[in-house]
Formats: sequence, C-alpha cells, structure tokens
Amino acid sequence: MTRTGRVTLGAIIGLLCASAAQGQGPSVRVTYLYDNTAAVTGAAPDWGYACLVEAHGRRVLFDTGANARIFRDNATALKVDLQRIDALVLSHDHGDHTLGLEALGRRPGVPAYYPQGFSPQVVARLDEAGFTKVPVSRTVRVFPGFSVSDEMVLGLPAASSGAAGMRIAEDALLVETSDGLVVIVGCAHPGIVAMLRQIRATSGRPIHMVLGGFHLEQTSVDQVRRIIADFKSLGVAHAGPTHCTGEEAIRLFREAYGEQFIPGGVGRAVEAPLPAKR
Repeated sequence: MTRTGRVTLGAIIGLLCASAAQGQGPSVRVTYLYDNTAAVTGAAPDWGYACLVEAHGRRVLFDTGANARIFRDNATALKVDLQRIDALVLSHDHGDHTLGLEALGRRPGVPAYYPQGFSPQVVARLDEAGFTKVPVSRTVRVFPGFSVSDEMVLGLPAASSGAAGMRIAEDALLVETSDGLVVIVGCAHPGIVAMLRQIRATSGRPIHMVLGGFHLEQTSVDQVRRIIADFKSLGVAHAGPTHCTGEEAIRLFREAYGEQFIPGGVGRAVEAPLPAKR
C-alpha cells in the first residue's frame, strides 16, 4: 500500500460521524497505533494492527502490532502513554497482533482479555507481564460501554493447513455509542460477515461502525461486493477496512461507502458519538 494523504504529526487527523460533528456530547475515539500504512509524518507503518480506544472514561488497548520497538515509537510519536491503559484486548494470537506486548512492560493487575483458544505461548507472556488473564468464550463486559464478543473460530482442515489442521480463535471489541456498536476486529479470520451477524444476534444492538482487518486479500471482487452488500443489509453506516483487508477490497469499500468510508493508517483518529447519560 502507498503512504498517501499524510499531514504533519502535530495535526490531529479525525473522521467525525455526522452526529458527532454536530456536537452531540462526548464520543468514542479510536487512534490507530499500528497499521500497514501511516497517516501522519513521523509514524512508522508495519504489517500488523493495534489501536487505542478511549470512551466511557476508560482507555482500552486493542492488539499490540508485530514489533515492540515500532509500537513503542509510534505511541511516543503520537503522544500516547501506553502505561495509561485500563485493559488490554487481544483479538487472536498471531504475531502481527501480539508480538508488540513487550512494549507494555510489567502490568500487574491490568485485565487482559483474549479468546479461550489462545496459544499457551502468548498466555505465558501475559502471565510474565503480570496481567490479570481473562479468557473469553462468551460475550463479556469489560467496563460499562465496553465488551468483548463471543470467541469465534475458523477451523481449517488438515489438507489445507498441515497434518493436524489449524484452529484460529478470534474475538472483537465492542463499544456502545448512541447510534449502535463500534466493532473493532483484528483480522476477522472466522469471516467478517459471520462475526458481525453473531455480534448482532448476541448483543441485540445495531452495528454502526466496523474498523480493522477484514482478511479479504485473496477474496474475489464479486465476493467482496457481496460482503459489502451484507454490510449494508446489516445496517453498518461506517466501514474502516485496513491491515489485512487488501488494497482491492479497500478500494471497493471506499467506492461503496463514499463519505462514510474510514481510511486507515497509523495516527488516524476516528470518533463516534456516545449515548447520552440516563
């Protein structure tokens, strides 16, 4: 991917949903800390994904990218203090989402949520760092306004993935807003539409915005168009495909969503309105 559309590091790059832009109170803010492209000068692109989600008075880190040094440097460049997180959510155990863990140092007592089917090696690293481990099989509330979805699984047969086959367990971070859920995914290996349908059925809430890797690099144009149609039928108002989505699929989402398309890149800040306090 090309590193286009950059501005100086001192400028905040925001994409405001229409209702947020009209000043309807506080918002959820998602800042991309690790991605294949960079949206600001001074941030380093690299294959992987991580973002900081600030909402409801909490700061939740989603994934950690592939390289601790790059992750730490990007956070420093963006003036994000990685020590000030209230929880960590890991989408799945692939290295491009977990190898940046070292940048967080020792974090005794900070809860770390991850799919129950995580590899023992990554779980051991969470142990070493002192996190309070929270394996997830069913949707669980992290804080008011934040939850982690059901664990969803992609099972690959032995013929396509080696003698023993492969099982990829994945979850998503869900944030409540006044317009519905903001859903943040890492790679959506179980299928982005399948994940969204399960989230919609389990939560009973509309899905307003979807951000992250949709894993569509090897997907045909016709199939991507069907996936976009499924997004629309699910009522997804804003789509932000990045990381492993693939350039052609990203182009098709941009074409279909127009002003409601959300570009990726390290330094990108995305906002959506929070529900009014009752």
